[in-house]
Amino acid sequence: MQIKTSIAQLAVDALKWEVNFTPKPGLVDALSNGSHDDMDLSLFLKSADSLLDGFQKISDVSFNREIDVALREDIGAIGRQTESDMFQATGGINTHKGAIWTMSLLISAASSLQTGDLEQILLSAQKLANLPDKYIPQTAKRTHGMETKKKYALSGAKGEAQAGFPNIRKVLNYEQDVDDLWMRRLMLLYGNVNDTNIVYRSNLKVLETLQSISKEIFESNVPVIENAEFIELEKFVNEYNISPGGCADLFAASYFLINLGEE
Repeated sequence: MQIKTSIAQLAVDALKWEVNFTPKPGLVDALSNGSHDDMDLSLFLKSADSLLDGFQKISDVSFNREIDVALREDIGAIGRQTESDMFQATGGINTHKGAIWTMSLLISAASSLQTGDLEQILLSAQKLANLPDKYIPQTAKRTHGMETKKKYALSGAKGEAQAGFPNIRKVLNYEQDVDDLWMRRLMLLYGNVNDTNIVYRSNLKVLETLQSISKEIFESNVPVIENAEFIELEKFVNEYNISPGGCADLFAASYFLINLGEE
């Protein structure tokens, strides 16, 4: 299977799809800046475009490579440069840092294996995530995930990958004949992801409340945007000024994988 030339573009397209997906409570979408006063749709689209070169380099360097420490270190170096490209494009605003981590692992795994088999990709990406990279700067700025892991024992995007992307798996396994399939998949993520972005901006209780409301919406037979609980969810994220950015990254990654599997 030859996916080398298109995989990076598929990843960028998935990020653009995610930010355009509307509505997404608390997140930037086509109609709202969510809980952000420094981000909007155009900035996210610009940011996504800035990642294409880095994603392509990750795909190229991973092509038919063994999943080992050497590959982990190679994609780590490219990933750090890709982050730098993002910050340059956005004027220092963190739009896609978590997405770069997740997408880089998935791109590398898919290019290494040259397959669209999603189970193999997820397992190989998990293996990559658990390999050491001795070149990671020890003085690197602490991320939201690092802060919340220290305070609440939540592992963030790194832990999600090292555990084998359990929440992406939930999305991939949820296939129902409903008109609002992707809205329900979004609520599935809101209801299950221990999103460190939310906890960093509020606290663990706020996260748990958001998860509870989202699970009720997901489990209801009422279409998501017609559900009275969905209105309450929108009010809740506005009240606490929270942004489920970790969910957004996994939402985009899920879309990316589903399209990759159909290539």
